[in-house]
Amino acid sequence: MTIDHAVPRAADSRVAAVVLALQALATLVVMGLADARLDVLVVVEPPMLLAEASAPLVSGVLLTPEAVRGMLAVLLVTAVLQAFLVYQHGRSGLSASTASTAHWVAVSQSLGITVVIIALLNGAAAASTIVLAYALAAGGGLLGWLQDRAPRRSESRARLWPFAVLTVLVIVPWGVIALVQITGLVLGAPASDGVRATTLVVLAATAAWAVAEWAIARPAGVARTPEGAARLRVISSTGLASIPAGAVLVLALVGG
Repeated sequence: MTIDHAVPRAADSRVAAVVLALQALATLVVMGLADARLDVLVVVEPPMLLAEASAPLVSGVLLTPEAVRGMLAVLLVTAVLQAFLVYQHGRSGLSASTASTAHWVAVSQSLGITVVIIALLNGAAAASTIVLAYALAAGGGLLGWLQDRAPRRSESRARLWPFAVLTVLVIVPWGVIALVQITGLVLGAPASDGVRATTLVVLAATAAWAVAEWAIARPAGVARTPEGAARLRVISSTGLASIPAGAVLVLALVGG
């Protein structure tokens, strides 16, 4: 299917792939050097809230190196797909459709895995909640893929419906995370300051990515030209993977 988008430049994709690969390598080195400390990255002892004549209420989670490893997967998926775009450039030429598909596969995994890690950090432990959060966040990728198939130069706002639905799908898991935080406050077992700060950093990175995609879909600002949109997309998707992964690693090292 022909779509009204420019392909990202090979140089931009190459830089993104190298940056993400180097961050993944640095994460592995840090984990290796701090192996003893990373056995338990951030220990959030589940507080026991006892009420007279009632069953104990337990809140909190134990954060292990799996949190950092989960974010490592986000870095690697995005890096591999950026490298794939570079490979396609040199092999037979990269089509806008292929670039769009690779982009949204990477974004769907960045959104899905990241929101699961943040939900777990904040104390969400129910399997149904975690699965639903991942499905909603990652499912936004399909809507973004559909949005790319709408003509960018159309004056009709109706063409933006995939992006509107994508925004709702991505926001809902963050609403769940907010409810988990509020529940913790009510029960007297709030998330740690470090976890709250990490949550805000990741939320800000996600919001910045959403604003960039909105500009691409309209198009507006630096994304008015197809070439500008393609470069903005590489930058925003790289940040969507890199910033949350870095924030979780910092949390792991400095504690909650």
